Amino acid sequence: MSNKEAIRVEQNQEVIREYLIGQFKGFELTDTPDRPLSHTFTVTKSPEERYKLKVTWPQISDRSNTAERIKQLLVTNNVAARMRATSQGEYFAWGKH
Repeated sequence: MSNKEAIRVEQNQEVIREYLIGQFKGFELTDTPDRPLSHTFTVTKSPEERYKLKVTWPQISDRSNTAERIKQLLVTNNVAARMRATSQGEYFAWGKH
């Protein structure tokens, strides 16, 4: 991965972090890379209240997915609501496969 690609990927990950922090106020956010498959973001308020988002690697790394586009897709796809609708302990998978 070139330096330019690495910067774009980090920007996309940061946009996802900012979105989740804004949507899950009062929750702690952690994230774990699993390259080249995915990147998992977890928001936790208590042991009983935890939501996970697994973003496919192509969604994060695709050249056409700029930070602005990722932000738009998060809102358009209503990712936070879909995460909340997922059973506790399970993750919501988002992105191109």
